[in-house]
This record gives sequence, C-alpha cells and structure tokens, in this order.
Amino acid sequence: MNIPYIASIFVLLAIADAKISGGPRGRFDKHLNSTNHHVSARHAHYSYHPPSRIYYLCRHCSNFVPYPVFHGLPPTYVYKYREFGGRFSELLTGLALYNLGRASADHWEYSHFYPMRPDEKCCMQVVDRKHFEEVKVPCFILSTFVERSPESFLPDPAALDISSPQIDIRPFLPHDSSSLKVTRDQDCVLWHNDTMNKHRYTVPCTLLMLYSDTMKPSGIPVYVWLPATLALVITIYMFCHCCCKRRVKKEAVPINTGLIIPRDYCTNY
Repeated sequence: MNIPYIASIFVLLAIADAKISGGPRGRFDKHLNSTNHHVSARHAHYSYHPPSRIYYLCRHCSNFVPYPVFHGLPPTYVYKYREFGGRFSELLTGLALYNLGRASADHWEYSHFYPMRPDEKCCMQVVDRKHFEEVKVPCFILSTFVERSPESFLPDPAALDISSPQIDIRPFLPHDSSSLKVTRDQDCVLWHNDTMNKHRYTVPCTLLMLYSDTMKPSGIPVYVWLPATLALVITIYMFCHCCCKRRVKKEAVPINTGLIIPRDYCTNY
C-alpha cells in the first residue's frame, strides 16, 4: 500500500467528518468560553431573506399593519432556534427576529442593549380557547417589550447586546421533537417576571410565524448528502484498491522467464 493511497483515505475521512459535523443544519463549533458562555457558529444551510416590511392583518383589524424587520446578519441564537427544531422552534425564531426588528426600528444608539437582572424570569405561553402551553425563554429576547426606567437607557457597559453573534441559548432550547400547529386563534403571551413586578405582553402567533418564514432552508438535505458522501468514499476506495492490486501483480511478474545464453559471435556482422 503506497503513500498516496493512504493519504487519499485520510483526506476522504476528513471530508466526511467535516460534512457530518456541519451537515445541512449548520455547524456550531465546540470552542466555548466558560466565563462568558459564548459560542461561535457558522451556518451553511439556512439563509435570511428579510423583506422591507412585514404586513399582517390581525383577527379584529380591517387593514394590514406594517411591522419592522431586522436587516443585517442575524445573530447566532436566531439560527440556533431555527436549526434546533422542536415544538417551539418556529415561534421562538419569529420572536427573536421580531424583537430585533423592533430594536432596529428605534434609531436610538443603545436600543439593542439590554441590562439583564439576576432576579428576572421570562416565558412564552401559546394560548387559545382549548390550548395552553408554556416554554421558558431568555429575557433579552423580550428586550423591546420590557418597560424600562429612564436610568436604564443610559449607556451600560454590562448590558447585553442582543445583536451579538456570541450569545449562547442552549440552556433555553426545549427538548421536544413534536410539532406545533399554529392557528390564527392562538396568541403568544410573553411574560417578564422579577421580584417586584409581572409584565404581560400579547403577540399573535401567526405574526411570529411570518417572521420565522424569512429564514429559508438551503443546501442539500442530510438524506441526500450522507449516502452520496459514503458512496463516493467507497467508490474511490475500491478504485485505489484495484489500482494497487494491479501494480503489485505487475511487479510480481519477472521481465524474462527464460535464460539468456551468450553467443560466441557478433550478430551485427
């Protein structure tokens, strides 16, 4: 077995490992900062296509109402919500984008900063006449809904930038693979609770779905690229194996099978 053959096998294994690590759901690197709980990410299979505005007709409205849209590269946690899947994936993706859109509509310099407090807890409830579910959410995802004191609008070096690509939301990802059917009768009730107060905000769930739909899947599905990658690896392996066998067989055959008997005269004359 020659060196190029071994090198080709290692290259193919490295490509397959990189493909499986990334896959069509995007790749999240395992490099973590234990102090700041940051995570770096690359997303190869979801793309963000924001319109200039999102127009929505509520249940009791006669006209469509425009809603602000975030323009730019969405932060990591938006992709993480979208790629994680699960029961609330689309609603939480839409809520994150809606909150970013509201923050970008406010042209104040520090509108995308949120001063987090250790005593606050937040959740989202999906409610209609016959249905109730609740999921825990990070409070910064409700930053534009939370009532803030005048002092909180001053620059705060400890405040969280909600547009940062290094926010880790893994503790808030619900581990539920079932699907949730969203209807126009459902409201998404947002709760922000702290030691002194409880605040409630209501958003139509179908509005959040419109925001979530701006994240479009792209790339090749896993059930296509994984068998294709394995087939390519096997094909190249068999080809290299056959070439090596032919080379070994050719080298094993002697050039001349008979003995050369020298003559006692020159054949040129």
